Amino acid sequence: MLDDSRPLSIVDVQPLPALLAEPRANRILNTNEAARALFDLRARDTRLSDVLISGAAEMAVYLDAVSHFGRYIGRALQFHGSEGATLRLQTYGVQLTDDQVLLSFLDLDDLDRRTHETEQEAHHKGGLMQWQNIYGFFREVEAQNHLILEAAGEGIYGINAQGQATFVNRAAQEMLGWSADDLIGRELHPIIHHKHLNGEHFPAHRCPIYASFRRDETTRVDDDVFWRKDGKPIMVEYVSTPIYDHNVLAGAVVIFRDVTERRENERKLREALDEVKELKEKLEQENEYLLTEIRSARSQTGIVGVSPAIKSLNIQIDLAAQSNAHVLVSGPPGSGKSMTVSAIHEASSRHHRPLVRINCSETNAEVLEAELFGYRRGAFAGASRDRTGKLMMANNGTLHLDEISDLSKDIQARLHDVLQSGRFQRMGSSAESTVSLHVVATTSRDLSAEVRAGRFRQDLYFMLNMFSIRCEPLSERPADIPYLAKHFLDRTTRRLRLPKTRMTRANIDVLNQYGWPGNVRELENVIERAAILAQGGRLEFDFHLSGSSPEAGSDVVLTNEELRALERKNLENALARAKGKVSGSHGAAAMLGIASTTMYSKIKSFEIDPAEFK
Repeated sequence: MLDDSRPLSIVDVQPLPALLAEPRANRILNTNEAARALFDLRARDTRLSDVLISGAAEMAVYLDAVSHFGRYIGRALQFHGSEGATLRLQTYGVQLTDDQVLLSFLDLDDLDRRTHETEQEAHHKGGLMQWQNIYGFFREVEAQNHLILEAAGEGIYGINAQGQATFVNRAAQEMLGWSADDLIGRELHPIIHHKHLNGEHFPAHRCPIYASFRRDETTRVDDDVFWRKDGKPIMVEYVSTPIYDHNVLAGAVVIFRDVTERRENERKLREALDEVKELKEKLEQENEYLLTEIRSARSQTGIVGVSPAIKSLNIQIDLAAQSNAHVLVSGPPGSGKSMTVSAIHEASSRHHRPLVRINCSETNAEVLEAELFGYRRGAFAGASRDRTGKLMMANNGTLHLDEISDLSKDIQARLHDVLQSGRFQRMGSSAESTVSLHVVATTSRDLSAEVRAGRFRQDLYFMLNMFSIRCEPLSERPADIPYLAKHFLDRTTRRLRLPKTRMTRANIDVLNQYGWPGNVRELENVIERAAILAQGGRLEFDFHLSGSSPEAGSDVVLTNEELRALERKNLENALARAKGKVSGSHGAAAMLGIASTTMYSKIKSFEIDPAEFK
């Protein structure tokens, strides 16, 4: 019952059950009495999803149609009724504003019931005594309704109890391509309804139209196919209604509508939504990858050093960045190859696109192939969703292949084909994707020697070695040590918020006395560890590397237990400074310059509880 104190709204004046909704907010704003009874609603503010059985995708398709046409009628949506029943409704949607939609509902089951009762009453009242036989009965129906039948936009035909056509209106003839003379007197099912859309035979005894007059029930079908005279199918929805002659079931009248164009538009809309979903997943994967890269990337913004080797390297970086030729960067581990790749990318015209890294030595061939090329869902066991490969992520950007010499021969061959043709296929897909790549490969080995040994393809080597850059070891450019040490010290104190620490001449002399077999990476780790352990702003080096110590004049020999005690103390100091955090940019592992997995292993070995340092 309506509240007399409340002015009537657009919902209240609807003759059918109706509700006003904001689909984006999943809200029902208002309902009339008929809708509350139909859906068994008790609360005024109800979520739309509470009454909707259909999924979000089906609702999105329907709402897009309403938005496009302004108003739309459909039967695809399913709703909850009272006591958990599923309602069979025809939904009328009207777009009121950008956010609000008026939905009205016709209860098809109730309509069938009332239609049947009306027909029975009409037959009882009016009678059909003047019709002499079934054929004359249908001819009379056609004659009396000729204008309506010919003016109707829907196809309409009548069939007797044997399934033979008794009349066919103009719209039906135009849709089916058959004339009335072609069809009247012939059984229609073998002509227009003999097979399904997939080509399977459709036996007459399973036909819903036959069932309607043999079982004395009105039948509605929303998704079926009729066949034209030229052999082409049309998608139809139809209603088959039994018709009586003096209370004797004479046959049925079938009213159908060609919904081929509408179904095609719905299919295109679903495909568009699927494509949007796929693009969204691809963007999420790319963003996830980029965030991972940002978290793990070093913070160098340029190449630090003043030696002739560094000056030459900077010149080569500029030349490589200006060219689209693939680049091969070689040098011993820790000599700055990854930093060189970053510098090439940032100086190139592709810097606005991602720099995508893949380590060719850290995964097996199968995992590496999936990571590089991507895959479709179901391509292999465990492939539960589509995955964008790093080749596509690096499209129009830069692809860094680290330790390229570790690629398997099969992947070498596929990579060569991609670089040569600019095309590739994801695992489990037959569709080709086009990419534009600038590949910068790095290696710690002599790649030409790998070619001579037969472990690396010569054609791929020549393709990658269009532009060659060599990163010299730190031992061959000692002039850069002071600049690198100062750069790493300043960066560490800023990143870890450590007290300001001085780099003295004595510190530089100690660093210059060491051979640096681990190159720039080793120097960075040494400086970072010394900065963490610095006391009173003084930098000291109390480590041992490769049997040598930068501390001149130190001849102290420690037992194994003393070394373990020193290592344990060092781990505890790092955990204390990191407040119990092990991994991450500010964790103890980063302070010590070791992998987080190694740090966890050491903690377990020494039976240290990080929680004690929080």
